[in-house]
Amino acid sequence: MKHARQSRNGLYLAAALWLCMFIAAWPSDAAPMDSVPTMDVVRSKLELTPDQETQLRPIFENRLAELQQVRVRLEQAASKSDKRAVLRDAKHQSQAFNSQVENLLSPSQKTRWRELRAETRDKIKERHEEKRESGD
Repeated sequence: MKHARQSRNGLYLAAALWLCMFIAAWPSDAAPMDSVPTMDVVRSKLELTPDQETQLRPIFENRLAELQQVRVRLEQAASKSDKRAVLRDAKHQSQAFNSQVENLLSPSQKTRWRELRAETRDKIKERHEEKRESGD
């Protein structure tokens, strides 16, 4: 059971990172630099209580589903205007996700959560820039 959960979390992380990289490829002024750390990372870094983890897990799963929908909508967007609208919606979804998470955290956990999100965004941005510089 634990192995299945770890495999699923790894899959979620891989999907989230891929989607964030995909979204990050859009112009920086229009792209929501969204990232979703895994529950394992969040649990460890924020020292979640079991109750917090139980409440946060469906929020994270919903966010990953939203990111998948964003990817599909971006692929189906017919114009730059449509893509900007999708990205604008994605940014609002990201803000709502962040608010939901922060509502369940203590003040010190909120600070660590913001730091974790910033670190994750920075890592994704660095990888994207390295990939762009290497010509891939």
